[in-house]
Amino acid sequence: MTYPSAAPSANPNSPGIPKKLAEFLMEFAVAVQKHAIYPQGHPQLATAVDKCVRRLDGILNGIEPVTFAFARNQVIIDAVATDPNNSLMKELAQRLHRQRIGSIRILPGVLRDELADFLYASSIEENEKPQIAIAAQTMRWPHIQVTTLTYDKLELMGDESGLTDDENKRAGAKLIWIALARATLMLGADPADEELLSPLVLASAINERRDPAYDQSVVGFLIQLTESLKGPQSEESIKVTSQLTELIKSLQPAALDRLMEMGGDAEKRKRFVMDTSQHLAADAVLALVQAAAKASNQTISSSLLRLLGKLALQAEKGGSLMRAGASAAMRDQVEQLVDNWDTRRLNPEGYQEALDRMAQRRVFTLMLQRQHPCEPKRLVATALETDTLGGPVWLAVNQLISHGGIAMLLDLLDRAPANNKTAEELWPLVATPDNLRHLLREEQIDPALLERITSRMGLDVVELLLDGLETSETRTMRRKLLDLLARFGNDAGPMIVQRLMNEDIPWYVQRNLLTLLVLLPKVPDGFSPQIFLTHSDERVRREALKLMLRMPQHRQTTIIAALSDRDDGIVKTAMAAALDDCPKAAIPLIIRNVERRSVHPEMRALGIRVIGASRDPESLEWLLSYAVKRTKILRRMKLLPKSTEMLAALAGLAHGWSEDASVKTVLERAQKSKDGDVRSAALPRRRPSDRSNSLP
Repeated sequence: MTYPSAAPSANPNSPGIPKKLAEFLMEFAVAVQKHAIYPQGHPQLATAVDKCVRRLDGILNGIEPVTFAFARNQVIIDAVATDPNNSLMKELAQRLHRQRIGSIRILPGVLRDELADFLYASSIEENEKPQIAIAAQTMRWPHIQVTTLTYDKLELMGDESGLTDDENKRAGAKLIWIALARATLMLGADPADEELLSPLVLASAINERRDPAYDQSVVGFLIQLTESLKGPQSEESIKVTSQLTELIKSLQPAALDRLMEMGGDAEKRKRFVMDTSQHLAADAVLALVQAAAKASNQTISSSLLRLLGKLALQAEKGGSLMRAGASAAMRDQVEQLVDNWDTRRLNPEGYQEALDRMAQRRVFTLMLQRQHPCEPKRLVATALETDTLGGPVWLAVNQLISHGGIAMLLDLLDRAPANNKTAEELWPLVATPDNLRHLLREEQIDPALLERITSRMGLDVVELLLDGLETSETRTMRRKLLDLLARFGNDAGPMIVQRLMNEDIPWYVQRNLLTLLVLLPKVPDGFSPQIFLTHSDERVRREALKLMLRMPQHRQTTIIAALSDRDDGIVKTAMAAALDDCPKAAIPLIIRNVERRSVHPEMRALGIRVIGASRDPESLEWLLSYAVKRTKILRRMKLLPKSTEMLAALAGLAHGWSEDASVKTVLERAQKSKDGDVRSAALPRRRPSDRSNSLP
């Protein structure tokens, strides 16, 4: 049996197949092979599945699925066939070909267990109708779509068929059409046989796919089809001609424009249009001419376009004699037009008026009106207004989701009336883990959109948000994810801790997870952040310190340890925590930090205030030294010049020593100062002993 090929054979690692896809294909083939060899539960199977998942994560971008098809000895991926001599690929192709699996399509969001189950099922072979083993189980794999093939649609070709060369050529049109259907690889899971060959299905697949290599593959099959249709027509070639006509008419203008680019090959484009014009229906030829003109940077006058439309309409709906004449006239006109595109003036003087008169009847403009499906947004809005639900609505919702219209869909659902049953049915389709996962993979994402989706989801979404927190590259997005996760409160604590204790995560992920724990109402039971106080990165130690200070049993020892840290930010946090309750052992450490020459004035002032609030008798003289000095002759106390440290010392004396005789003298003198800041700092204040232990 011969299979038409759209591209030369290639090894999985050849330039014809992207490297990441080739690597995944190799791991997939190895995994299928191991599942066929080892019993369930064997460690080798888990390793093989993990390797597949890692490769798959590297190529699924949240939008495009991974699709590959199977011939008898080859795997076809991205319109390139693997080398039939590659034993691993050959065995994979033969195994799945025996099971009548035509193609496999893996969608973004596929789970590890889902892939593992599919690998196991695909390794099982049965003697009778083996495709049932896969096709009957597709509901178990919502993210893996399988297209099954039946061989009664294929015919023997070549010497074994007993046909002449011309007969072989005409019969080949049917096989080429089947190859085209398989090459699109954009069908739904388990379509019926007729659906597989439906021009409408193929057109839908081509409309959705936007990939130059894929387009060129489709063009290759279309050119083969037009070649096979030359000469006397058989029953099969007439059927294929009708299918090809319907395919061209069903393609969206943008898709047809892409196909007509033909890699920039103007001669191939011209030859294709001229060949198809001899076989296809006139309205399909008209669509091709318009697309080819655009790809060739040619302009067809509006009058000539209307004339061609008139001829196309008469070729389809006129009387028998008129149909033949209009069809022949249109094909001749198209051939002349395309053949002379480089030199011909499309709007010669005098010709314009004649064309206008010929194309006056309104009926001829009808062929120029393209039928567009109802916009998904309008369809969903109508469904919500009328509170009705059906297949087209589900399709419209899926189209909005897959084309980045989730925000638009949420707006429609939010505006739906209360107790709207359609909205209640659609909400679970929008607020799903898969949609959230896709949003988190996007480079640009609206944080408000995340909030709107997660507000409809339960605790299961925490893991996905934590994944996003690990991979987010912008501060704004991380801040939003932290806020969203914090709303789950203490329920999210165990999941955060489990992730935090993974030794393989980088420091910035540890920092973010500790920050998240700080935002929770309480520290999770059984968790101690003490091990992170000795982390090599000070940003991690800062977040761990905040958590430790919230634990009363560790507060004093944490303050003492933090005052010896080499990071000034951590020392400052510890000083701020000691304002309310300063451990005795912390006082020498605070004094040492204050007296460091390199310390920032604000941090020095904070340390002075802490010593003042501690009411430590041994520190009184030290504290006074920052507020006053004694004169050389009479040894009287005199206020020092105003500074940050001097004001902090006065405040500390006023906080903790306002009743001491020697301190009263200093405070009274300061209260008589002409400087308002000095007077304010010397006012007695109550001690902050009733303040909470939380960080300011």
